[in-house]
Amino acid sequence: MKRFAYWIVLPLLFLTLSLSPSMQAGAQPGHFSPNRSAQELISEVNVLRASNSLPPLQADATLMRTAQTHAEYIAGTGVLTQFSADGKRPYQRALDAGYAVAGDLSLGGTFSELIQSGIGLTPAGVVDFWSDSPTQRSAMLSADFQEVGVGVAVSNGVTYYVLDLGAQVDPSLPTATPEIPGQFVISTAGARGTEAVFVIVSTPQENGENFHVVRKGDALWSIALAYGTTIETLKTLNRLGTDEIFEGQTLLVQPAATETPTPTPTFTATAPPTSTATLTASPTATATATPLPVAPFSMQSGGLVVGIIVLAALLAAGIGSVLAKRRTGKTSD
Repeated sequence: MKRFAYWIVLPLLFLTLSLSPSMQAGAQPGHFSPNRSAQELISEVNVLRASNSLPPLQADATLMRTAQTHAEYIAGTGVLTQFSADGKRPYQRALDAGYAVAGDLSLGGTFSELIQSGIGLTPAGVVDFWSDSPTQRSAMLSADFQEVGVGVAVSNGVTYYVLDLGAQVDPSLPTATPEIPGQFVISTAGARGTEAVFVIVSTPQENGENFHVVRKGDALWSIALAYGTTIETLKTLNRLGTDEIFEGQTLLVQPAATETPTPTPTFTATAPPTSTATLTASPTATATATPLPVAPFSMQSGGLVVGIIVLAALLAAGIGSVLAKRRTGKTSD
């Protein structure tokens, strides 16, 4: 009887263990972002700027997040690219995050991004690498940039660095200038002082529809501010896939106002009834029983069922063993 019990219990125990969910099945490797390395990279860039008589860059929380997100993205793919998974460029990612990029957005705005990766690459080493490139060195030494964000991610022993440099539109403005009718001025604070961006606002038509003809220096962000709308609204109205516009282009900034027609009351003469009104029985609502949803079978519920079966088998084996002993005792008597 004991052998019989073992042959039942052992396969059931094996089945239970095989159905038990693994604790490591859902484990996913993550990217480690050392904040110290990010601060060290900012310090190295500011040392380079100080040696060229330039003011230091200030770390911006929004740029720090966008840079870190892109660092983790390129670390996950292993490909050095300035385009995100949805095809957006650096300044577009910054705009989406709420960073008001200054400058002409049709040309990428006052924004730049540097990326690099390597095994054992230190912040000082990556700044030395960028300094050897005239384009990347001029970006780190540009007087137009005021703020910086850094992202650092490590994957498979390779360190990935992302450096975002930018300047924002002055949030305290825009203000309209009364000297020139229809002109809207936006003041931006830059490293070279306060600059102005002018937008000539058009007059709406009688039906409320309004169009804007793009002039030199216009950008979607400045047009949106001038007309009190948003970049996304302008892109939707004009079916634009990107923020890029060109001189002479006509943009719809305000659709025509749609008036809701007022219904005109009509009077219909009704003859007096010649027959007796027939009462219509109200329909009787019939309640239909709705079957309750059955909980889906899962690995955890399956393990519970198998556990119950194992316990039942053990109990049956124990009872069988006791009965066998009693029979053996009676036989011996």
